[in-house]
Amino acid sequence: MAPVAGIRTGLVATALALAALGGCGLWSSRPKLPELPPVATPADVRVAWSMPLPGAGVGFQPVLAGDSLWAAARDGTVVRVEPASGRVLWRAQAGQPLLAGAGSDGEVVVVAGRDGSLIALDRDGKPKWNVQTGAEVVTVPSVALGVVLVRTSDNRVAAFESGTGKRRWTFQRQNPPLVLRQTGQIAMDAGNAYVGLPGGRLVALALDSGALRWEAAVAMPRGSNEIERIADVVGSPLISGREICAATFQGRVGCFDLASGRTLWGRDLSSPSGLDLDGRLLVVPDDRGEVHAFARGGASVWRQDKLRQRALSAPLLLPRGVLVGDNTGLMHGLSRDDGALNARIATDGSPIVAAPVRAGGLAVVQTSAGALYALKVE
Repeated sequence: MAPVAGIRTGLVATALALAALGGCGLWSSRPKLPELPPVATPADVRVAWSMPLPGAGVGFQPVLAGDSLWAAARDGTVVRVEPASGRVLWRAQAGQPLLAGAGSDGEVVVVAGRDGSLIALDRDGKPKWNVQTGAEVVTVPSVALGVVLVRTSDNRVAAFESGTGKRRWTFQRQNPPLVLRQTGQIAMDAGNAYVGLPGGRLVALALDSGALRWEAAVAMPRGSNEIERIADVVGSPLISGREICAATFQGRVGCFDLASGRTLWGRDLSSPSGLDLDGRLLVVPDDRGEVHAFARGGASVWRQDKLRQRALSAPLLLPRGVLVGDNTGLMHGLSRDDGALNARIATDGSPIVAAPVRAGGLAVVQTSAGALYALKVE
């Protein structure tokens, strides 16, 4: 389910939006999920290691940076983990409950506090800096190239120096009346930050100053009411070669020229969670629970419709397959060639709302209950 935050609307509108997006409103129960088909030709997938953490949920996913895996939990727990074995190198406390985390470049790990602060720890788990952003942080911090990037609930994009926490610049746009609670990271390269915004916009900002380089419409809001006009960019925009690609809820998925923002291709599709891509494929789930694969030129390659109503996470593309999580804690493996279901493995039964991440030969996922599971996919 993709939560909704009402900016200028009341509780009733927010409840209706939740019902529309998740099929589990105040006056109806969640429908029974369709039976899953058997896995005909199973791939070899097993749990390599797992470890418990306190509850997490939306805004929490592990990140691989340097030689370590970094993760956080809602109660303020932050951990650094050895990816191959799952051995905890250290466990620290941020000092307050968290709304999002963790972002890291391998030298510093940054999490977002409930009070609107960014909290940085060094690679040994010791406090490094703590700064106020002025509003609730709504994205997982992006940390790279000496910069920490976040977007806040008032639709400001802010950049901070990763070594000191000093604010570098701020860019702001007006929020639509209703927005999804989406926490995907901001993408960046050596020159620009690429930010998916509410209302279906994708902007490129100069990394040194925050100046607007270009703006593109991934989708245009449409409909007769504010709920129908939600068309926010979901998940993280992803860079591949000279392109950047993004998906929206109730909108489109598409790719754009990295230098100019020119639209290369787009397809009508409503995604609740985001996409993954590599040099050959772009894979994205839709809000019905179907998984779509497109060639990098935009042509449809396959569609898997056997995971309907399962509120799928953003996927992870692997050399031999695709992994996606669902709202019952199952991880599903799909064939890269035709989308056939070829693996299924259970975690702790809590929803998987964050994309799995690749860590060497493993795929690591964090459940809503907080646990980390590392899957070995042969």
